[in-house]
Amino acid sequence: MIYFISLICFLLPSYLVRFNVFSVPTTLLEVLIYVAAVITIVKFSISNFQFSNKSKISKSQIPNQLLKSITHSQLLIPILLFLLAGIISIFVAPDKREALGLFKAYVFDPILFFFIVFANVKNKNDVTLIFKALILSGFLVALHAIWQRMTGQLTPDGRVIGLFGFSANYLALYLAPLAVLTFCYQIFTMEDQYDFSNYKRVWYYDVIFLAMILAIWLSGSRAALGAVILGIIAFSVIKYWSWIKARHTIKILLYCSIALLLIVGWQIIKPNWQLASGEGGRITSSNNIRWEIWKTTVKDILPSSTGWRINWLLGVGPGEYQNYFTILTKDRVNFPEWISPMALTPHNLFLTIWVNLGLLGLVAFIWLLIIFFKLTAHHLQSRASRNYCLLLITLMLTLLIQGIADSPYWKNDLAVFFWVILALSFSVNNLMLENEKNV
Repeated sequence: MIYFISLICFLLPSYLVRFNVFSVPTTLLEVLIYVAAVITIVKFSISNFQFSNKSKISKSQIPNQLLKSITHSQLLIPILLFLLAGIISIFVAPDKREALGLFKAYVFDPILFFFIVFANVKNKNDVTLIFKALILSGFLVALHAIWQRMTGQLTPDGRVIGLFGFSANYLALYLAPLAVLTFCYQIFTMEDQYDFSNYKRVWYYDVIFLAMILAIWLSGSRAALGAVILGIIAFSVIKYWSWIKARHTIKILLYCSIALLLIVGWQIIKPNWQLASGEGGRITSSNNIRWEIWKTTVKDILPSSTGWRINWLLGVGPGEYQNYFTILTKDRVNFPEWISPMALTPHNLFLTIWVNLGLLGLVAFIWLLIIFFKLTAHHLQSRASRNYCLLLITLMLTLLIQGIADSPYWKNDLAVFFWVILALSFSVNNLMLENEKNV
């Protein structure tokens, strides 16, 4: 079963393969998740039946209900709240059919896959297999993007869009966390042998990493490049913190470097209000547009209401943000021509969750993040789980950093990827609890 789960992780972009089943729109990714769910249910039904008949069956084949209940006691409430927020959002949205489709893609399917992964990951080798599937997926997506550049398949502003066929940012959103995963996984692979001379055995990870970085560069996404850089820095600081804090000079250099990064980051993303939208080149125009979208969302959309719909409480409904934004700003200078077409999302992770799933969805999302960081940070002290937990923390930080200027959850593959990270973190937590129990 773990190989099928890994295959699904490898095929995350397969949501692009769309078709109807009995007139119901679906995707290949969705069908694969449902097949995995059915197999998992059948698998554990058979295991429980055998156990009830006292057949000989290894402990690893039976779900440890006690250990899972410990984790679920922390997870169940925010997961149910997030699911409830998604259901409410269907009734909030004017277009119920579109909202139901987005609910499936961004809420129900990812949560279902979370439980599938959580139920089937039994050891660290399973976690490793999923990591490798994700890395290989990112590598092939990057190669396709590079091929597009070589063959001149570019957008009017010279960017590549990869497999995703709509926005260069979609390519960058997918590759940024996988590039960080590749970098960190190579470090751990060499360390496992306690000898960095084993580099010659893992040199291909450098090739994969560089291919992803090149593809991100060709996409023109500054948010993705910044997320990769800051993700790797965060990984290095956490990993070597005990060494850093023992050296006063190194700490001062680190703090100065962080301050410098913040200053440079502000210079990169700050708007130039002296220029109208569409002037000053792509970067300046992009900055101005993002700031206008953020400002409009916070000052005009969230405080507003339409009839019984209170936006700050219920959001505007899945798939409705751009329509709402466009109608609201139709009489504003430059908005219809330059800004509204770019307002597919609020270009911020938390604002995107808020306007689509309401305040309840935002609270549940933040709650899940708090539980995630609490559990993974706790096991950072364990030699057996440190590398896995550090890698998962780094991946989540990369998503959150990228989420400052983009919406890395509100996309089919990345919604599933987010819940895979959660599932792996809680699986590692359960493995550690089981080890402690057996000691």
